Amino acid sequence: MKKKDKKNRNLKNKDKPTSPPAEFVAPAPHVWVEVDIEWDSLDKAARRRLVLQALEDGDIDVLWSATHHNLLLYGRGGSHTSQHTVRGYRTGVAAFLAFALPLGWQRMTDHDTDLTIGYLRALERTGLTPGTINARRSAARALYRALRWAGVLLADPFADTPRVADREDRWAKREAYSREDIAALLAVATPEEQRMILLGSHAALRMSEMTSLTWDAVDLAKKVMVVTGKGRKTARVHLSGPLHAALSAVPAGEREGHVLPWQDPKTIRVLLRALCSLAGVQYARRQVHGLRHAAATMLLAQTGDIYVVSRHLRHSSISSTEIYAKLSSTKLSDALDAWDAPEPPEDDAPATPDEDDEAAD
Repeated sequence: MKKKDKKNRNLKNKDKPTSPPAEFVAPAPHVWVEVDIEWDSLDKAARRRLVLQALEDGDIDVLWSATHHNLLLYGRGGSHTSQHTVRGYRTGVAAFLAFALPLGWQRMTDHDTDLTIGYLRALERTGLTPGTINARRSAARALYRALRWAGVLLADPFADTPRVADREDRWAKREAYSREDIAALLAVATPEEQRMILLGSHAALRMSEMTSLTWDAVDLAKKVMVVTGKGRKTARVHLSGPLHAALSAVPAGEREGHVLPWQDPKTIRVLLRALCSLAGVQYARRQVHGLRHAAATMLLAQTGDIYVVSRHLRHSSISSTEIYAKLSSTKLSDALDAWDAPEPPEDDAPATPDEDDEAAD
């Protein structure tokens, strides 16, 4: 009887899929191949056959093509979905497929929450932050939405796969460059790099907004520019004195096309990292978005008005501004240190009636 139980246990262990190796969780960059598929011209049966074959073949390009088409069709941004979002989803889809396909493509045709939750736990073991893991979850869920659209499965296992809890304070995730840091960066930057730094640290532009900004959106006479931000929302942004001077320094004949000569976000990151190294400024935990944090913290320190900061950062909610325009621990400790014990009165003489009246006012 014991031998039989041992044999059954061995069979169970043999059939149990092993965890994928680390390279499947963090795969090497995929060389993407453009797929020419007219998804709108296919009926559901044809879509189902094509997607099932792609799953069986491990064809990442076809599966991403279906996801991309579905994202532009049913995603919140629709056809206006930014390239930044598309790149993030494509990376996330490739990462999930690298994890899931070696475990058996058939599992992706079932409501297999063990697979989806196992994916998030595998990402946790790699040391990725909760924010990155949840972004990967969103990308994988977009893939599953495309699978449902193709008729490969009916239910979404990610609906029963909760997001990873983030226990770190939202305002502690990324630091801001200080006013001194910005000055040090500007001192070693070229004119083009100065425009980049000021667009982030003075105009509070996001990286995608920097790279997409064109000269026809800039009104130097009125010292404003029109920025298209998240959700394709447009807003007028006022120019600071240094930013206006940097933009005005560009010859009128060269004010065509994009304001910055770089449209690749990777180039912006590399440039800022190099400038930080040259200026002796910390880049870690700040990166490019730390410039936007700098705009918030400097403006808050100057005005003391979080609503002014919220308007400049174009936030729809003050709660978002509280994350960006965080008070530093130094300011907090300085404020608490100033809470000295009240000084004793100069004398014990009773107040006069006039003083009582004044106190009552």
